[in-house]
Amino acid sequence: MADSRDHQDARRAGEDAPFWQDWFERHAGSSVASAEQWRDMGQGWRAAVEEWWQRIGEQAPSQGKEVLQHAVDQGKAFFELADGVTRSAGSRAPGSGLSVSQHDILWRLPLEIWDRAAASVLPSRSREYRAGQAPHSLLAYQRALSDYAAMLQGVGADTLKDASESWQAHRDALRGDAGLRELFDLCVDIGEQRYHDLVSSEAFAEAGGRLVNSLVNLVGDRQRVADTDTVAGGAGADAGDAQRAPDCQQWDGGTPLDPLDLMASLGIAPEQTLAELRAFGDKLSVALATLQNIGPIDVGTSEKEAVHHDGKLTLYRYVPTSEPANPVPVLIVYALANRPYMMDLQPQRSLVRGLMDMGLEVYLVDWGYPDAGDRSLGLDDYINGFIDGCVEYLRDRLRLDRINLLGVCQGGTFSLCYSALNADKVRNLVLMVTPVDFHTPDNLLATWLRHVDVDALVDALGNVPGELLNWAFVSMKPLRLTGQKYLDMLDFLGDEEKARTFLRMEKWIHDSPAQAGECFRQFTKDLYQQNKLVDGSLRIGNRVVDLQQVSMPVLNVYATQDHIVPPDGTLALEKHIATSDYTTFAFEGGHIGIYVSARAQTEVPQKIADWLHARCDLEDEPSP
Repeated sequence: MADSRDHQDARRAGEDAPFWQDWFERHAGSSVASAEQWRDMGQGWRAAVEEWWQRIGEQAPSQGKEVLQHAVDQGKAFFELADGVTRSAGSRAPGSGLSVSQHDILWRLPLEIWDRAAASVLPSRSREYRAGQAPHSLLAYQRALSDYAAMLQGVGADTLKDASESWQAHRDALRGDAGLRELFDLCVDIGEQRYHDLVSSEAFAEAGGRLVNSLVNLVGDRQRVADTDTVAGGAGADAGDAQRAPDCQQWDGGTPLDPLDLMASLGIAPEQTLAELRAFGDKLSVALATLQNIGPIDVGTSEKEAVHHDGKLTLYRYVPTSEPANPVPVLIVYALANRPYMMDLQPQRSLVRGLMDMGLEVYLVDWGYPDAGDRSLGLDDYINGFIDGCVEYLRDRLRLDRINLLGVCQGGTFSLCYSALNADKVRNLVLMVTPVDFHTPDNLLATWLRHVDVDALVDALGNVPGELLNWAFVSMKPLRLTGQKYLDMLDFLGDEEKARTFLRMEKWIHDSPAQAGECFRQFTKDLYQQNKLVDGSLRIGNRVVDLQQVSMPVLNVYATQDHIVPPDGTLALEKHIATSDYTTFAFEGGHIGIYVSARAQTEVPQKIADWLHARCDLEDEPSP
């Protein structure tokens, strides 16, 4: 950790860097009378930000360096975005005066995320193809990636056009108080809607499937080359070239299509722009100083003890914050993607702590990090093996016939299947944001997976890297979850506690275990592609999962704005189960907010605890 001198140096460098002052002094009072002068100012701003980052970036702590880099990149794009909006007036067609760079202003970071995801599954860059050995798979991947990028460029062109047409009305709604940041936010709002329209289409699903399948074929070919331990010849391309998305041309401030004054076209006053950019620079400096001070990022701080192990799995018992008022414990089964400390992110944002404060005893399944030795683990291993082992441990430890099960997202689907197969061991079932019907019209993940060759994917990769799964989740709302998020971040990074909360979330997002290959294969094919859970044909081990066997009380908690597990796909549960005690609880928020938002801390634990307390009288419980 940096010492106090490092902190002082960082503050001084951020506050007193002469190029900030020089840049503002050069442009203070400027009327920016022409589009060319506007572009000159934009280039100067980009250079000033880049110089600041090159000088200061190395002092950024590791836990904050990447998030600041994203904010810097978005700040440098402000002028480019404004230029693209103005140039787009009167034309939608790609290539009509807008460079590739300008079409991709909003999409560079999402494409960069795909680039990193692809790099995570390709073999080392140091290995190359032998001449003529596998050019077809390489070219197929490059074509698929180019087609994918072209779709985003088309959305980008439409977004800039729509923003140009609606900007004046947007400014009027804000009573004229609209600058570069408001222009950016408008483009994000329009772009997300345009993007959603695209990605919900069959054409995009086919293009996405072709991209993933071609990447898998490329991986397979490169692995065969690696097995022969050959070195490159002249006809093949280096893997590093294959895994990079098509380069975006840098903005060169070229001659404007329209001779009209760019500033006047946008209606943004020069002095307003300078004030906005100065404030942005100040926020960067404050953010850097804050990140230097906050130290290591801790997560999962509630006291717990490991009570049971099975392979990579660890079962934790949380040390109660008060004497449990309920004799039946809650076993939390989390999803395989990401880490379960989302349930206990920090003391003030912890579902685990909230449940304990309400008098419940809490246990949690931590799946660990699967490695190559776990690639053959399937649904039977996870549900009839690992989950059942934890349930049996608790039944024996507490001398109970039945326990309470709380399943989260994919872990909720696991818990639902387990309860159908073992109704005699589950007293009450709580599901949170749990997919049940995977073929509702708004299920984007199911749409995207429709054309993916899952068998080839698992056969080539073994375990499925967490980076690929993260790419899929981020790609559902790419503009909000990349560029806009990091600009919003600068508004609260002056507060150390808010900065810690943000970085805890970033840590969780990027702490992504691989998924065991066979489990991913079965879950994706049987549920996302074939929807077997609701049609009654899902087999786990040698048994069919019959949801009519779910006869215990069920509480189904869902998020009304969930884009990963659509509410319709969760609420479909009611018509497939046999219980006479079925309750739903709608949380007004999203898939993540249901765990970590301030409002969720009181609403969600309270609802779950009250519901369980009313159903855990042991007087009718048979003795073990």
